[in-house]
Amino acid sequence: MRQSAITLESETTPAERRAVIETLSSAALSGPHLEIGTAAGGTLKELMKIYRDDARPRFVVVDPFTYYADQRGIVERNLRESGLDPASVDFRQGYSWPLLASALAAKERFSFIFIDGNHGAEHVMQDLAWTRLLEPGGLVALHDHNDKFPGVVWATGRFLRKHPNYEKIAHADSLVILRKNAASPVPEVPEFDLRLARWMVAPLRWRRSLRKRTAKRNRGS
Repeated sequence: MRQSAITLESETTPAERRAVIETLSSAALSGPHLEIGTAAGGTLKELMKIYRDDARPRFVVVDPFTYYADQRGIVERNLRESGLDPASVDFRQGYSWPLLASALAAKERFSFIFIDGNHGAEHVMQDLAWTRLLEPGGLVALHDHNDKFPGVVWATGRFLRKHPNYEKIAHADSLVILRKNAASPVPEVPEFDLRLARWMVAPLRWRRSLRKRTAKRNRGS
């Protein structure tokens, strides 16, 4: 990414931000909050500012911090300039799938998960595997759930079809928020789903390309 393309603001739309703020404000979640994929920390700071300084849950960020030069430093400066202490955030550098193993071993629990990392089907499914650590009553939000990112749409759809204990409670622009109504009897993302997601990458990419070519022809007609 070119340095000029970096935005310090959240990449969510006003409607998406309202949906998150209203949902989290009414849910009264007190457990740790996890963000997978933080870019420059724009959404992170908006999530943290939902809570008062003396009532803010612990925030954990999982990101490889290789998106652009000095990404981690930019995130921390972004937080400081918004009156937030970067030292209060548990930054974990790496990809979500390898880092999940240590979180499972530590028996961590989260009240809220915000997923906005790599939008390929395989990566979204790996990110959704973190819901094994989501407490009953907790929420998971997925950004960029639209035709531009078919991997997000496919992974979310399969996840909901397989797990009736999750329900969609909000959908604003490209943001979907799910609630975990009860504990899952089995891991949310088994190995078969990961293999299937890897297989789906090419068909989903082809489908998106076909949709774009069709739309271009329609505009030209």
